[in-house]
Amino acid sequence: MSLERFCRKEVVRSPADASVMSVARKMRENHVGAVVIVDRADRPVGIVTDRDIACRLVATGGDAKTAAVDSLMSRELVTVKREGTIDEVAFSMRKHGVRRVPILGPEGELAGMVSLDDLAVLFSAELAATVAALRDNRGP
Repeated sequence: MSLERFCRKEVVRSPADASVMSVARKMRENHVGAVVIVDRADRPVGIVTDRDIACRLVATGGDAKTAAVDSLMSRELVTVKREGTIDEVAFSMRKHGVRRVPILGPEGELAGMVSLDDLAVLFSAELAATVAALRDNRGP
C-alpha cells in the first residue's frame, strides 16, 4: 500500500531557530502533537513533540519564550521515502519505538507524515472490511 495518501495533508513545520513558544502555538492552532523542524531547503532535521516541551523544558523550569526549539528537538529522525510502503513504516515505528515518521520527497524534502494513529485507523478499516467480507461469504 502506497504512502501517497499521507502526503496530501500539509505537515506542520518550523525552522530550528524558532522559539519553543511559537512551535507550541503552531501545535495548538493546528491540533497536532508534533512539529517537524526543517532546514532552509525544507529537509527535516528534527522533530519536537508536546511531550518534549513538557518533559525537556517545562519540567526543568525552562522558558518557552526564549528557548530555541533546536535545544529540545529529537535529531535522530526515522524517515521513509515517498515510494515506501505501509509495511516499511509500521516496521520502522516498531523497531525504533517512534509514533511519527516524516515522509521524504525525491530531494529529501518533507513531503508528508504518517503517525501511529493514522496506521491504527487504516488497519482497523481494513480489518472491518475483511470481517464484513467473511460474514457475507459464510454460506448457507
